[in-house]
Amino acid sequence: MSEDAKRTEEAPLLPLTAMRSASGEALNARLTEIKELSRGDLEAYRLVQDPAFGDYYLHYAVRHLNLAAGGAEEEYHHLLPLEHDEVIAAALGSPPPAYPDEWNKPYLRNGPDGSFVWYDPEGAHSTAAYEAAAEALREKLLAFRREGRAGEEEVRRLLEESERLLPPREE
Repeated sequence: MSEDAKRTEEAPLLPLTAMRSASGEALNARLTEIKELSRGDLEAYRLVQDPAFGDYYLHYAVRHLNLAAGGAEEEYHHLLPLEHDEVIAAALGSPPPAYPDEWNKPYLRNGPDGSFVWYDPEGAHSTAAYEAAAEALREKLLAFRREGRAGEEEVRRLLEESERLLPPREE
C-alpha cells in the first residue's frame, strides 16, 4: 500500500494552521528547510516549507540552560506562518522578524515534551490588560466599602467607573 493510501486511512493530512497541535517528530518529517537565515551560539532562524500545502514558516530555535534543573540544556522551537511577501523578503536577505518582539500573530511553539501548540501573543496582551483592570476594580471596590457609600447614585457611579476600567470589547 502506498504512503498516501496509508495516510488517508489513518487521518487526512491538514495544513498546520488547521491543526490544534502537532508532534515535533511529525513536523520534522514534514517540513523542509529552504534557507538558513541566521545562526548564533544560542539561537537560529531558518525559512522552512510544508511542501504538502506550499506554506512557509519562519523557524526560530533557541537553546536555553535551565539552571533550576542543574544546568540541563533545553531546546525550544517556534514556527511563525509567513505571508508570500515575507517569504520573498526573507529569501532576498531581509532580517527575520525578531522573536518575541516582532512576532505579533499566532505561531506554533513547542514545550518540554516536544509537541507544538498554537500560541497567540495578542491573547497574552489582552489577559494582562484584564488582570490590571481586575486589580484596579478590586481597589475601587475596597475603597467604596471602606467609605461606607451605599446610595443608589453612588452605586451607579461606581458601576460606570468600573466599566471604564475594562479594556475595550473586541467584536
